[in-house]
Amino acid sequence: MADDSALATTATLDPTAPSFSMPASKDESPADTSEQPLSNGTADSKTTKPERPTQQNARSTTAQDIAEAGAGVKLTLAQIKKQKAAEKAARRAEKVTQKGVDAQAQQASQSQPAAAGKQQRRPSVGAKKDSTEPSHHKRTGSTQVKQLPLRSPGPNQPMPVPPAKIEKKVAMFAHLRSKEEKTTLASAGREIHPAVLSLGLQLRDYVICGGNARCIAMLLVFKKVIQSYTTPPGVALSRHLTTHLSHQISYINNARPLGVSQGNAIRWLKKLISALDPDLAETEAKKYLNSAIDNYLREKITLADEVIAQNAGQRIDNGDTILTYGKSSVVEKTLLTAARNGKNFRVIVVDSRPMFEGKNLARSLLREGIETRYCLLHALADVVEDVTKCMLGAATMLGNGRLSARAGTAMVAMMVKDSTKRKAPVIVLCELYKFTGKVALDSIMMNELGEPDALVEVEDIETITSSAATPVAGAPPKGKKSKEEEAPEKPTRGLEAWRDQNNLYLLSLMYDVTPAECLDVVISEMGAIPPSAVPEANRLHGGEE
Repeated sequence: MADDSALATTATLDPTAPSFSMPASKDESPADTSEQPLSNGTADSKTTKPERPTQQNARSTTAQDIAEAGAGVKLTLAQIKKQKAAEKAARRAEKVTQKGVDAQAQQASQSQPAAAGKQQRRPSVGAKKDSTEPSHHKRTGSTQVKQLPLRSPGPNQPMPVPPAKIEKKVAMFAHLRSKEEKTTLASAGREIHPAVLSLGLQLRDYVICGGNARCIAMLLVFKKVIQSYTTPPGVALSRHLTTHLSHQISYINNARPLGVSQGNAIRWLKKLISALDPDLAETEAKKYLNSAIDNYLREKITLADEVIAQNAGQRIDNGDTILTYGKSSVVEKTLLTAARNGKNFRVIVVDSRPMFEGKNLARSLLREGIETRYCLLHALADVVEDVTKCMLGAATMLGNGRLSARAGTAMVAMMVKDSTKRKAPVIVLCELYKFTGKVALDSIMMNELGEPDALVEVEDIETITSSAATPVAGAPPKGKKSKEEEAPEKPTRGLEAWRDQNNLYLLSLMYDVTPAECLDVVISEMGAIPPSAVPEANRLHGGEE
């Protein structure tokens, strides 16, 4: 470009100097020469002409500028730059056009069956390879040649679009986490303890249920985490252990949302760790924390349940009919304690789908010799008339005196208050560590989604029908099966393929909220209090504000 500038300057200063022909670009062929008149009237020997008059507009402009330069027209530095840019753009356009032609030719060759059959034949070792056929990678152990797919579709082929996944959520409860969003083993980091991995899977699959059982299992796992923990050099245990436990807690929460009992226990443990003396040895600190966890389990859960069972058992009289819903560990201990103290009463266990927790409670009462009746929630109106007392467990007692418990508890409490002849009292048994200052007016915000597939009925293959037990006239002889028996049709119940139906949604809520007006008394290790005194008891206990 410096030479071209000098050349243009020379041509401008000396009008008598002969004109020079501009060198052609590397993509152009040498131009033909012809005589052109100079600016001073003399004839020049040779001037350049473009070889391809049908080139693009940029090429034509370049050739014209070159001709004008040969004719003695002054070329500025800007015009020279414009020529170079036009030549470069023309070369790029030719390359893009050639690539499109090659891609279309390759796709056309793939679509021809004859060509495909020819390519599938494996060539012999000594045969010469045809240079016109495209070369592809081949597997040595295969008898067929498999062409590699194109990295990108052709210019006329659209990009493949994956099918849209239908989100099967009820809009009102879309803020709650579904099973598909829960944690798995693959999502666990290397900092997660193996005991935490096992607990997370058990919580996710509802192997461990109930507020007390989940809290006890979590604290016992934390003991193992603390025992195997080692403080990094240069870091205080009171700070780093809290961060290490946060990773474990996050994994457990992703497996199943933490209950109020678990949240209160975690808050207590973190506060205890942050108050440790920095000068305390690591071995002594871990020993102190494990001992504190054992004391928490013994005082807040084990001894609290025994105190509640003794207090609530005194309210059971001979001849009472106690109604309970689902299964609560403290209600079960209360009924067993009253029976061992010589009380004569009967129990009605109301249960519901899909977990059927009341079956375990009914078995435990029957082993103790207590008269027990078992029914489902839809039959509650038929058994509630004879009830004298109703005892319910709790997931948590809210700050406004309302009860959060297994879904269906609110219906049971309302039916007992409205339908019983004797106006049976509704008694809630709840430990203090389950109290919270949070307030809920409905069951929408503070809730948990259960497994929706558990609502789908499955066929019981062990059911023996009358047609299977009694031979039918005209049936095939024994040992031979008819075509209908060989391929029986499965009955369709309408919910098996609910995920594929756009207008069908399944909703399984784990908890509901019972109004304080439907509750008579709340019994804890502090004694019996009305629902309106729950916030004050929570404050005295030092619970969450």
